[in-house]
Amino acid sequence: MLVIAALFAYAVLLGGPVARLLTRARWVTRFPQAALRSWHACALSLLASVVGFLLVVAHDLWEHAMVWLFSADEPLVHDAYGGSWLVADIPRVALAVLFLGAVTLIGLTLRSLLRLRRERNRHLLTADALGKHHRIHDPDVRVLEHTAPAVFCIPGTRNGARIVVTTTALDMLSDTELAAALAHERAHLKYRHHRAFLTADVLTAALGWSGLSRGYAQQVRRLAEMAADDQAAQKHGRRAVASALLEMCAVGPTVTVSGLPAMTGTDPAERIRRLIRATPPQEALAPALRSVGSRARSHHPSPRPARRPYCLPR
Repeated sequence: MLVIAALFAYAVLLGGPVARLLTRARWVTRFPQAALRSWHACALSLLASVVGFLLVVAHDLWEHAMVWLFSADEPLVHDAYGGSWLVADIPRVALAVLFLGAVTLIGLTLRSLLRLRRERNRHLLTADALGKHHRIHDPDVRVLEHTAPAVFCIPGTRNGARIVVTTTALDMLSDTELAAALAHERAHLKYRHHRAFLTADVLTAALGWSGLSRGYAQQVRRLAEMAADDQAAQKHGRRAVASALLEMCAVGPTVTVSGLPAMTGTDPAERIRRLIRATPPQEALAPALRSVGSRARSHHPSPRPARRPYCLPR
């Protein structure tokens, strides 16, 4: 009974207060990659605790597993995990819920995988058939004719991944902004954020109805975009990433691609504010330091002649 109560309380704690604390915490915007790992750890721990709760309640299945794994004595295992407090139908109900939950989770995973693969193949076929290179000399980048600005990536193998840029985005972005947008998408491909989106969507669909970790999928997308922003900012500066976001969002609605990471993804306004406010001091001071250095090099003061030692008269 104590084990069941502990597992139930642990699941409620992870899916309720801990999830709300992670959502409201301020440190997650400073360390989005660590926050992503924290969300995944909480979600997987929540799933494991729910499965463990149902397994212990369905003690018949638990007892047989313990006896088979450890060659234990079945009466002793029954005395330890069973008890007269259990109603006869509760283990059967728990086992039925566990079985239906496993089937539902597998079904949701397969459906999401098939939908993601279908979307990926459709966009990949369009990008390879109609895409051009224009002034981007990168074999993995394709430029498509479209009236809306968009930069997004199509995940795949090392040679099968693509980054798609629309002609409107190509025309409105400067070279630095375009490089920052491409670096943002390469970060998505590097960290396999599409897999994180898939996992979050499946677990939210499976457990979100209960109110536990309901915002998991939305937070994963939010933090993944921030992590990709940080990776792009390391190469091109935070202001270049923020400027690219602002240019693409200022013209109106942007292209959204279902299930695929895009430059103008979740919460672009929050990301722009974060990039501007979180500009590191060394990045802001770099132009001033370069200016001071150039001035110091241009004005070389002439060396003063050495003074002769002054001697007091005897």
